[in-house]
Amino acid sequence: MKNLFPFLLLLTVLSFSCTTEQETQVLVLPTIHGAHEVNENYTYDDLLQLVKSYEPDVIGVEIRPEDFNLSTDSLDLFYPLEMIMVRDSFPGKVRGIDYYNEETRNITVSRKMFSDTVSEMYSIKRLTQDMRLDSTFVASYEKTKIPEIQEEQRRMALNYSAEEFLKGEYDSITGLQYQIEDSLFGNSPYAAYPVFNNRRDLQITLNALQLVEENPGKKILLLVGANHRNRLVDSLENRQVDLIKDLNFRRD
Repeated sequence: MKNLFPFLLLLTVLSFSCTTEQETQVLVLPTIHGAHEVNENYTYDDLLQLVKSYEPDVIGVEIRPEDFNLSTDSLDLFYPLEMIMVRDSFPGKVRGIDYYNEETRNITVSRKMFSDTVSEMYSIKRLTQDMRLDSTFVASYEKTKIPEIQEEQRRMALNYSAEEFLKGEYDSITGLQYQIEDSLFGNSPYAAYPVFNNRRDLQITLNALQLVEENPGKKILLLVGANHRNRLVDSLENRQVDLIKDLNFRRD
């Protein structure tokens, strides 16, 4: 009987620790880059207020780790304004999760990175230009649902609030766009285009997931361009995290 009390006490302590262990909270908030300037329902100020209201412990933004400590003026040449604003507004909390390709890993961004004629970045840039001038390919492209999807994406970017973006409609049509592009480009001279984009998108997702893994029990905010959100959300659905799907945390 004397040995029973310490045992019961231990069980109580263990039970209490298990029930009070903090679950990792993750909010994947899509951003709309330059459209924040013209969308009255989702402005730059709206975004900053949402970040403040969520009170995250850690924030992931679309800036490469290699470039994260560059000056604001230097970043402004290559990155969306909202990502720079969040980095500068929440010092100590923000981490970079963006990615270009393996060729540029550990190399600071510069104009040369995009103009070096033997680089993959330049090749993709030229490929995009050639594609737009290829009347046969453009005709095939316009027969797909992609132009319709892109027009709908544009409408949403110019009008939707952050809460409307979280409902997943934009994510759904973006996923469909990528499926169509994989099929269309795969049988063309421009197959490298979706391969490059998919690889970048996947690595951004992996970087974000790593950030989540490194911060168990914390409130994490992931800021990504709206076109990157669908894959990241799908990946988080299979993780042991509390995935925030609305903005009920906002203060009145």
